[in-house]
Amino acid sequence: MPKPSVTRVSAATDIDKICAVIDRDGAVVISGLLAKADLAKFNDELKPHFEQAKFCEGLFFGPKTKRVHSLIAKSAICRDVTTHPIVLKIMNHLLGGFCEKIQLNLTQGIQIWPGEAAQFLHRDDAMFPAQARACELMANAMWACSPFTKQNGATVVVPGSHKWEDKQRRPEDSETTQAEMDPGDVLIYLGSVIHAGGENFSSQPRTGIAIGYCLGWLRQYENQYFAAPPEVARHFTPELQDLLGYAVHRPNLGMYEGNEPKILFDRFEKQNLTTKDWLTPAQDNMVLHYVMEAQKARRAR
Repeated sequence: MPKPSVTRVSAATDIDKICAVIDRDGAVVISGLLAKADLAKFNDELKPHFEQAKFCEGLFFGPKTKRVHSLIAKSAICRDVTTHPIVLKIMNHLLGGFCEKIQLNLTQGIQIWPGEAAQFLHRDDAMFPAQARACELMANAMWACSPFTKQNGATVVVPGSHKWEDKQRRPEDSETTQAEMDPGDVLIYLGSVIHAGGENFSSQPRTGIAIGYCLGWLRQYENQYFAAPPEVARHFTPELQDLLGYAVHRPNLGMYEGNEPKILFDRFEKQNLTTKDWLTPAQDNMVLHYVMEAQKARRAR
């Protein structure tokens, strides 16, 4: 049998068709989603951070790989890319049916240098120790800031592995492929699909930006409140503030002083705050029905 491949689509492809490919294969490459001018600015913003970054410690992250974290606060283009309308539509399609709102899991630069070995094949959603899963917990967008080739460590993907019943099964070499990309392309893949960074036996580093999204009721990979504290996040768009977690996820997750955390962006006095209900519409209706029935019973006594 021929080796599998990662399906490529254009940015003009219908979102439902893109999501159908992801549902089938666990991954898709969208071509040319980042404009050349934005890509150049992105690389300019990233360059000093990668120059200062040290190589990782540990066999999983890779001793010849550099990782730059919390890019949401370090790069203006990263903030634009994180809220790219096509990517957000896809992420909401994949995850939004299982939470009130999705959130940002991480923004991380990954630069695989020459001589780096292939990474251990893994599933990213293993960070969440949920045994029985009725839904996807997370999904990633890997943006190519340099060419992704088989020679320089293009991401290894095992299409269809998100549907394997035996989650402990290790893939055969014939079941793997590599997501080759041009700069500006993006690989979107589910957290449940098996993947890894590839071996770099070229003479140049391979640079990609991993932007992850997860269900709004999960703990994030990066602590976004330290990555972008209120004095930083107050300058972001409301959409990005919500993605970071500066919003209540109903019912009542993530409150600050009984209110939405975004009050931290303004001057306020704690003693003047009123604790509010942050319930789902169904819960609001249930509570309202209970109160009305209780009042009716009191009047009847």
